Parts: sequence; structure tokens; C-alpha cells
Amino acid sequence: MLLTTTSVSNSVPGKEQFEAVTDARNAANKQEQMFVKNGMVQGNAGLVPRHVYQDFDSVTVERMRSDDGDTFLNDLMPLSRSVSIGKLISRFRRASDAGVAQASMSGQSAVAFDQVEYKYDGSLVPIYDAGFGRNWREWAAQQSEGFDALIDDQRETVAALRRKIADSFLDGHKDRDGNTLSLDGITWTGMRNDSRVNQVDLGGSGISFDFTDNSKTGEENKAAFIALRNVLWIDNNVAQEATYYISREIAASWEHNFSSQYDAKTIMAELNGLMGVKDIKVSSKLVGNELMAMVLDSNSIKPLVGMGITTVEMPRQVYNSDYRFTVWGAIGWEIRSDFSGNSACLFAQAIS
Repeated sequence: MLLTTTSVSNSVPGKEQFEAVTDARNAANKQEQMFVKNGMVQGNAGLVPRHVYQDFDSVTVERMRSDDGDTFLNDLMPLSRSVSIGKLISRFRRASDAGVAQASMSGQSAVAFDQVEYKYDGSLVPIYDAGFGRNWREWAAQQSEGFDALIDDQRETVAALRRKIADSFLDGHKDRDGNTLSLDGITWTGMRNDSRVNQVDLGGSGISFDFTDNSKTGEENKAAFIALRNVLWIDNNVAQEATYYISREIAASWEHNFSSQYDAKTIMAELNGLMGVKDIKVSSKLVGNELMAMVLDSNSIKPLVGMGITTVEMPRQVYNSDYRFTVWGAIGWEIRSDFSGNSACLFAQAIS
């Protein structure tokens, strides 16, 4: 999600993204130079200094890597894959098994030939953006103050965009009116709702358990959690260990001792030691009796990045136009499943 040295040097799309950002920044400064040539008032004060963009980029990396309580976004960012900004949908195939293996003593049995079958899926890669700006007459003051206030504006705008991206992972890609984005029948409705994610009912028609209930014993919590874990570990045949994310309400309940023995572990520590569980983390984005799990591997789940989070100035039309900046990125989510529809992600909540 970030335009780092690694992402730019190791990826053709990443290099193209960086070049596009450089071109956009240069275009805005060339527009300012036009005002200088034409003798416009304060035209020579409009260029965005190189150090300001460097500060913008440093702030972007700092804020995007900060933990705002969501936790999972930082875990997902290293799995990102850069794609072309032209890809509105990143399509991929799900392949079936192939090959009919056999044994014989002579090796002369007729070979059974086979081939894979495919199902196709895709992930939307929408643009997320936010803006900030200053009145044109403030620019001289900004210069004398080292553009500190402008950099503060950018820092908080990046933070707002980060929250929006984290929300899109849980609740889907939505426009400003709250409608789910859709293109060619492809949508992403979020971990809480999407069919690519194993939706586990903690209500009466499902596991029927409230992990926030402090009156439940350690054994009761363990039995319910094992039923939840088995959705991935057994039902979906997920061999890798999954990371579980729980709400703060569940975490508070799991701080209690697993049993009445004086040296007993907490419920959290007991569950963290189960097979198929890599780690249990707390996320403030989950509320009440909500938890989710995923295998943190790019073959199972990854962010798709059509443009790393960046900041560019919008070219001003006339000398007294306000200065406006856009913080934007193109981010999608790819959840992989096998030919049978088994995936390595789940979301649990009371549905019934």
C-alpha cells in the first residue's frame, strides 16, 4: 500500500505508480511557473518545495504503519501486490486438482490423462481519496513557518484515509452514499458479509455462544472456540495456522483464569495454544461478540494496490486559486478460495 523503495524497484506496476506521482507533482509546479512567467501576484510563491513532498511521503509511511487499534491492516500490508492502475478488476482463476495417480508392478498400465478445470473470480480495485487545502494568501505564511501546518493537515488526512481503507476490509467497498460498489457483477462486501469468507453464526442457529459472557467457564469458552476453529482447520482443510482477531469485549472476558487452579493460565493463553491457531490479537474495529480469522499468506489473502497511498497537489487554474492537495490510493482485497470454494478466512458474529 506504500510507495517504498522495495515496492518501486521490485515491481513494474510499482515503478509505474511512482512515475505517475512524480509526473503529477511536476505538472502542478509547472503550472505555478506559468504564473511567474506571466508576472502574476505571488506566483513565485506557489511552488511546492521538494522537502515538503519528502515530509508528505515520510508522514504517509509513518501514519499508514501506525496501529490505530485495527491491528489487522498492519498485518495485511506486507502481503500487498502492486497492479496496474488501469485494472478496475483484478481477475484470477481457481484451479481444480488434476492427475489420476496409479500403481502397478509392470509400469505398463494405461496412463489416465487428466487436466485442471477452472473457475474465475475477481477483485475490485477502487480509488480511495481525501483532500485538504489552504487559502492562496496563506501560502506566504506557510513558507515562513516551514509548511508545518500544511504537513499537519496532510498527516490527519492520511489518518482519515487509513481508517476508511480499514473499514472497507470489514464492510466492503462503499461510495459516499453507503452503496456497495459493483462492476461486471464483481463486488466486495467485506469480511462481515462477503461470500468468499466463511460466515460463522454465533447465534442460536449456529454455535450459540457469547464469548463476552463473563459467566462462561474456561472449558465452555474452549469448546465453543474449538468449534469455531474447526471451520477452517477441518471443514475447509486449512493446513496453515490462522491469526484470530477479537473484540476488546471478548479480550476482557478472556483475561479471566481458565480454571480455579492457582497457577491456571488465562482463557486467552489457553486458546492461543490450540492447534491451528498462530496468534490471537485484539482489534478495536470489532465490537461485542465479533471475531475473525485468516491465514496471513499472500496465497490466501492480499491487498491489491493500483496506486500506493500518496499526496499530490491539484494544479491551480489562476493565481488566486486556493491550494488543494489530494491524498489517494487504489486499494482492493483479494480473498482466494480453492475450486470447491474453501477459503482460509472466517468472520464470526451472531446472525440468528
